[in-house]
Amino acid sequence: MEIKGDKYYFDDKTSARIQNLLPRLKNSILPSKIVKWLENFEENEINIAIDLLNVFEYIPFTEFMFRLNNLLFEILKDIPDHEKIIVFPYGKVGKSGSLVTYPLKNTSSYKKREHNILPTHDIENVKNLSDYKYIIFIDDFIGSGKTFIDEYKKVKKIKNWIDNSAFKGFYLLSAIIMEEGKLQIENAFSEIKIRAEIRNKIFQNGKSPLMAFKNLLTIKTMAMKYGNSLNFVAPLGFDNGQSLVSFFHCTPDNTLPIIWVETKEWNAIYPRESKNRMDEAKEFKKDIAFYIGICNRIGIDVITGQSIVGKIKDKYVRKTLSNTKTAHSIVALLYLKNLGYDNIIICHILGLTRQELRMVYFEAKMKKLIDYRSELSLEGCQFLKELKKKTKKENIRKESLENLTKKTNELYLPSKFKGLT
Repeated sequence: MEIKGDKYYFDDKTSARIQNLLPRLKNSILPSKIVKWLENFEENEINIAIDLLNVFEYIPFTEFMFRLNNLLFEILKDIPDHEKIIVFPYGKVGKSGSLVTYPLKNTSSYKKREHNILPTHDIENVKNLSDYKYIIFIDDFIGSGKTFIDEYKKVKKIKNWIDNSAFKGFYLLSAIIMEEGKLQIENAFSEIKIRAEIRNKIFQNGKSPLMAFKNLLTIKTMAMKYGNSLNFVAPLGFDNGQSLVSFFHCTPDNTLPIIWVETKEWNAIYPRESKNRMDEAKEFKKDIAFYIGICNRIGIDVITGQSIVGKIKDKYVRKTLSNTKTAHSIVALLYLKNLGYDNIIICHILGLTRQELRMVYFEAKMKKLIDYRSELSLEGCQFLKELKKKTKKENIRKESLENLTKKTNELYLPSKFKGLT
């Protein structure tokens, strides 16, 4: 099946390659976004750009937690149960290191030992610091290692603590660390034990997964060509990082700029800035509001498909003024679940607390649109298909004569007009 983009037609073979990328990217984006990104390139570069995405590593929230849990488990095996531990997300509050704290605290490994673990950003003011014999620095991603080295040197109390031999063990936990960064940190601080998944630079001879495609130099030339115009200071990522990683919450600037830079002339596939991702969330909300609006326009209940217009004293009036906020939330939940989003991202996009999201799940389960595993049910999948059919027929964004013409002989009268019955 061919795909038509704004710039190119993608033949059956290329279209199939695009579809095959979706599992690799954990269904985190739609095919249309991949197409937009591919259209940044010249037509003869499309296939090598797809090769690059075939080794791209996207880490969703559940996988992120899984990795943190396993890494923390390995660390805690070395620490006796009775010992107290400080977990320190280094760097500024709000940066990626501090964002690791929440998922880490919700892992099973952490919960088993949480009575002896103190997560803190402010190690300078920890009471009875001498009671803690182990410290675990945490981050989501470590590139060159320079940021950690600089931050470590800043915390004088830790240095004094180490110099006075008060500690027994010192760890660094990160979901991913580049090999170069690992070596830098180990050379600077031999006492640190690093627990992280190691990745090599994407264009590193002899160690790149791109060697399987036998076009490593061609892809590197392409990345340099566009990288120089997008980020001439670091065309292959910050500090020549050459990483190819993105998380559910951000994309490290060590990743190739052709992945995350967003300009008027360049469509990012995984934007770095949260603002870009929130813009996408706003567009999503508009789309959901659009579906609800159409259902209100044609007088049907968005969930049941039944009419919300009834006959009272020979007049047709709305039995329900409009579809509710709950209906909006349920539809949004179903769409996001269908796209493979995790609950923390769903909360972020919809602006809900975890408790509010649980209530939406409850309502959706009562309507049998979500199953007992909190996944889309067969009815939920069918509902999405039917909703698209209904709204496609009544696309009121196109103010055509057909869409503006009443399709029945029934006369609709509003129950209220300007506050009057």
